[in-house]
Amino acid sequence: MPLIDEGATLLWFRAERVTKIEWAGNPHKAVSHDPHAQLTPRTSFASWTEQVRGQSRRWSLEEVEAAYRLRRTFHDAYSSHRMRMLNRDLQRTLAEKDRLIEQKDVLMKEVNHRVQNSLQMVSAFLALQSKTAGDANVTAHLAEAQARLSAVALVHRRLYHDDQVQSVDLARYLEELAIDMQGTLGQDWAAQMRLDLAPVLMHTDRAVNVGLILTELVINASKYAYGGAPGPILIALEQHRNKIRLIVADRGGGKTGTRVGFGSRMMNAVVARLSGTIEPSDNMPGLRVIMTAPIED
Repeated sequence: MPLIDEGATLLWFRAERVTKIEWAGNPHKAVSHDPHAQLTPRTSFASWTEQVRGQSRRWSLEEVEAAYRLRRTFHDAYSSHRMRMLNRDLQRTLAEKDRLIEQKDVLMKEVNHRVQNSLQMVSAFLALQSKTAGDANVTAHLAEAQARLSAVALVHRRLYHDDQVQSVDLARYLEELAIDMQGTLGQDWAAQMRLDLAPVLMHTDRAVNVGLILTELVINASKYAYGGAPGPILIALEQHRNKIRLIVADRGGGKTGTRVGFGSRMMNAVVARLSGTIEPSDNMPGLRVIMTAPIED
């Protein structure tokens, strides 16, 4: 009987059972073939016994069915064994994964600590240089660098602290970024900044790019809208079907910088990476900049 899983065959053997058959005469006795002989009665009716060898007792239907049941039992046992083996392998894999996650968590904590310390040192250095620069242009450039550094630091903190790192609440992320920029720009600017952010779930890498664009737009508004003085700035986030609209609007002179610097080139490159568009318009008074981009790639 072939087994289902093991690729083996079961064989049953029975001992020979010798049987006797009695004949009314020897069937193998030679017979005369005289063509002229007349038909006469047999001269001997003596019984003849024959021994039958090379055969065993036949298998009964109950025994055949028992063999099939045995094969099913082997199959069930094989399936159970395979299941136990798979469960054992799965448990070993899960234990290894937990160990790797634990090691990664320890490593991430160490990396996060070092990165945050480095960012704080650079930020403090920029702040010190800004206070002692004595040149308005140099001070403005240092303030821009601080704002961009703050955005990078926030991105790193958000990626480390979130349980779900693949996607983030864009509104929450931009709100925290705006709060960080308020601290960089000062209390006068913080009092003038207004937020109107609709909750949107976005993939992390796209949210980071939107945050970089917001940083550049706010820096531009703080530089050109009111001649460097504090003034009202609106930051809004809207969702229209499968797209977002990031709006930064001021009530100033309605002007932008004429020099295409690093920040502007970077912002245009980031907008293109998002497959988006950016359009300035008259805010009557002031300037209204709208960045439109798909929520997903």
